[in-house]
Amino acid sequence: MNLRTDNWTDGSYSEFVELLKSLADAEYKKFHSSLVPTDDSDSFIGVRMPKMRELGKEISKGNPRSFLAVCKCGYYEEKMVRGIVVGLIKPKDFGDFTALADSQLPFICNWALCDCFCSGLKYVKKCRAEFFEHIKSRYLNSANPWKVRVALVLMLNYYLDDEYIDEVLRLTDGVSLDHYYVKMAQAWLIATAVAKCREQTLDYLKHANIPDDTFNKAVQKSVESFRVDDETKAYLKTLKKRIDK
Repeated sequence: MNLRTDNWTDGSYSEFVELLKSLADAEYKKFHSSLVPTDDSDSFIGVRMPKMRELGKEISKGNPRSFLAVCKCGYYEEKMVRGIVVGLIKPKDFGDFTALADSQLPFICNWALCDCFCSGLKYVKKCRAEFFEHIKSRYLNSANPWKVRVALVLMLNYYLDDEYIDEVLRLTDGVSLDHYYVKMAQAWLIATAVAKCREQTLDYLKHANIPDDTFNKAVQKSVESFRVDDETKAYLKTLKKRIDK
């Protein structure tokens, strides 16, 4: 099938879905669907991630916007490839970029779709200040836990540096949704911040207002990280009064 087509139709998209099905690996489907429990296992075809990235790259070399216009997003893999394609499109301007990014959010319904999409949204690096405001106003304050996780993972990927760390930690601390995958994203962000912005993050941990279980997970992830030095790990372990609760 020619994935570099200039004009995607319902017919060619149906061919694409059949291509996905031809790449299915039954054992991988069973394994991967067990790691993504928020999605119905029947919606998984069982295509491995490197192959989906390869398909997304091919589509992006043709007319990726035409692909997005007909994408049905019935299967997990359809949603994943759509997110990959969005990240590979060269936006016309900042408004176009935010429209593309926003268009993927309705299809994000598990941690894998969220995290892959965020890591592939490289254009953020070209408009960090403007997009940071977009994250705060459009994603972080949402009642949808997956939009909030997108905000947290985007900040984790693109804003953990001296310029943004204090604001990122303040915003992370203010997230109050009691949702497992939101809290795990908070913990993951904080643990990564310990590795990248040690002093600011250790200071933040002295007065963090996040729930104890989220705090505990952040400390655990930091202690287990290869990017955190032994001295810092030893200090983190002294926070066991929180860990033992």
